[in-house]
Amino acid sequence: MTHSSGEPLYRTESFALPGAPGGDVRFDLRMPVNTAGRTLPVLIVLAGIKTGHQTLERLPTPGDNAVIAYAYPYDRERWRRSSIFRRALVTYRMTHDVCGQIDVLLRWVKAQSWADPQRVHIVGGSLGAILLPMILRYVQARGGSVRTAVMAYGGAGRMTLAYLSLRHRSHLLGVAAGLLVGLFLRHMEPARHLPYLRGEFLVVSSPDDSLVPRRCAQRLEELLPASKTIIHMRGEHVDASNQKLLFDVVNVVRKWMQERGVLNL
Repeated sequence: MTHSSGEPLYRTESFALPGAPGGDVRFDLRMPVNTAGRTLPVLIVLAGIKTGHQTLERLPTPGDNAVIAYAYPYDRERWRRSSIFRRALVTYRMTHDVCGQIDVLLRWVKAQSWADPQRVHIVGGSLGAILLPMILRYVQARGGSVRTAVMAYGGAGRMTLAYLSLRHRSHLLGVAAGLLVGLFLRHMEPARHLPYLRGEFLVVSSPDDSLVPRRCAQRLEELLPASKTIIHMRGEHVDASNQKLLFDVVNVVRKWMQERGVLNL
């Protein structure tokens, strides 16, 4: 988007922060070009495992806010070429690195002159929503915090993560790999972390979601402490290829945050 003069309204940059578990913390940042000496709310987005690098391309413009799209610490090309059992190993390694990576990212964000450290938020969608309870508890244990957090289309249950990250056109292979990786994912089970979280939360889910079992979505909703808002939407599991559903979810999240004064227009 540009001004009438042809100058861009937003700038987009890619970053790689060193010194984190699993290698550099990689992310894309989009924010207004002209901040006029003011600080901005920051929204960190953790999307699905296959769409993290496309997040900013799919989202609407951020308004008077900064948006960061986090890229999971794995090689996308190697992932495409790997067997489903190799992908299970990648998922296992990634879940051990992602907490430290987000902690490094949060500390970097809050140190930036353009960022409002009191209005830093995290949105997790799909896989990001399943990982977010573990990440937030890790950050809290190290003295960090976020103002609000959103969990969209997630659930509680190790097999939920396994199925989302390893789903395969062969149902039997997907189940086999899911069982394998599920044995090693006890550390990230959302039910282990949800009761200990602090902050204000929005949960978005759909009774029509065919990827996340309804019982898993309900368990996440029940275990998450107050204060929380729960919104049920119609339609399938959120996906970057479904632009209308994605924009509907974004509008719900944006409205909820703006009502609380934590996000600019």
